[in-house]
Amino acid sequence: MALSSFLQTLAYPLGLASVGFAGFSVGADRMLQIIMIVAAVGIILRFRWIMTMQQAAHNAQMWGLITIPQGEKWNVCLTTGQLQTVSGPDVVRVWGATLLKLTVCSATHAQYLTVQFVDGRSEIIPGPAQVHKDNSIHKNITVNNAVNLTDSEVLVVYRDDSTEGHGDADKITRHVINGPCLHVPKNASEWTHEFSWHGSVSNEEAATGRKVKNGIKFKKLRVCPEQTYFDVENVRTKDDALVTVKVMIFYRLKSIDTLLKETHDPVADFINSVTSDVIEFVSGNSFEDFKAASHKLNDLDVYQQLTSRAKGIGFEITKVVFRGYGAPARLQKMHDDAIERRTKLALECENEVQEQKMLDMKLDRQNERLCKQRHTEAETKEHERALQRAAHEAQQQELLEQRQAQLQHLASLKSTLVISSEQLASYLIAQEQGPPGKLVQIVGGGGSHSGASSFIVQDSA
Repeated sequence: MALSSFLQTLAYPLGLASVGFAGFSVGADRMLQIIMIVAAVGIILRFRWIMTMQQAAHNAQMWGLITIPQGEKWNVCLTTGQLQTVSGPDVVRVWGATLLKLTVCSATHAQYLTVQFVDGRSEIIPGPAQVHKDNSIHKNITVNNAVNLTDSEVLVVYRDDSTEGHGDADKITRHVINGPCLHVPKNASEWTHEFSWHGSVSNEEAATGRKVKNGIKFKKLRVCPEQTYFDVENVRTKDDALVTVKVMIFYRLKSIDTLLKETHDPVADFINSVTSDVIEFVSGNSFEDFKAASHKLNDLDVYQQLTSRAKGIGFEITKVVFRGYGAPARLQKMHDDAIERRTKLALECENEVQEQKMLDMKLDRQNERLCKQRHTEAETKEHERALQRAAHEAQQQELLEQRQAQLQHLASLKSTLVISSEQLASYLIAQEQGPPGKLVQIVGGGGSHSGASSFIVQDSA
């Protein structure tokens, strides 16, 4: 760039020098014509940019034809003091005018533009939209996010509808915006109600029950069921014992109009009412009676002032949960010691009961085993006797059968051999005694053996 500028600077002296040398060979008139032609060509070359298209430059003084691209807006400040706004695409011719590029401010579908004019007016433009900021008419343009609301959230806004030609002049109206939606202000006079209630300063468990003024600030009001913790501290019992009662309050917003008219901090009203109810309950009982009756703090009947005040400010108390109590260190130590002693005695008693139950169980099991053993022995003896009886009966039956067989044999023998009963008896005796070692037989006289008498001496030596 520097070299080209240097060459352009030298172009005129070199051209004049060449003309001067050429003047020695031509006449004066011819020389003048050549000088005028060279001067005209030099002027055209020097200011040739006036005839070409130029890109606009911000906050710069320009001459000639200026191109304004599509989608852009520029302010042209003329030398006469006038101001013109040019939108692209366009080509303008300027002579020493200053060009200023306008900044684009755009908003998406979830945003809106707040335009403040120099004359004091304001305008809300919902997105999607874009505005070129012109300092001659615009004081400021800001991009704001629309307020997103869920099913359980509402927004309380106030606005002057007379700015849009609706309603009475200088009359502010209240509007409740219900979700779900993306809320964009209707006009610049609209503002949102900001709630400032008692709340916890920390999310730690030990600090959630303590509420401080202006602890929570918000603009979106919840209409779904809510709950809050609160500790009623330093409540004195009937016997002058200090305790801290911990409760959890479940509530639900029923009427927004009643809330806005009757209170600015419903949590503070809850705190005052529940404190009064708890003090009334605790002060009428001794410490031991309070411990015995603490389960009643779960009943809504105890919290008459709380439920009544909540109804008066547009809320409904659905439930109150007793979360326990705390006592000073000294009283708590005495209470802990008593609990420890009672627990120790209860454990000892339980151990003794368990030991006695164990002994009883052992005796019961031993008696059961003895009974089972005796029963088993009795069954065994009975079985043995049954076996013996069966064996005896079988033996007797066998003997009976043998006798019957022998009688049949003897009867058959008697009938076959035709012998007398005495001979049969002798035969049986001889058979019973076995064969003799020596036999002496004396037979009496007589002609017949049947009538004779006999005597037998048997020696079995």
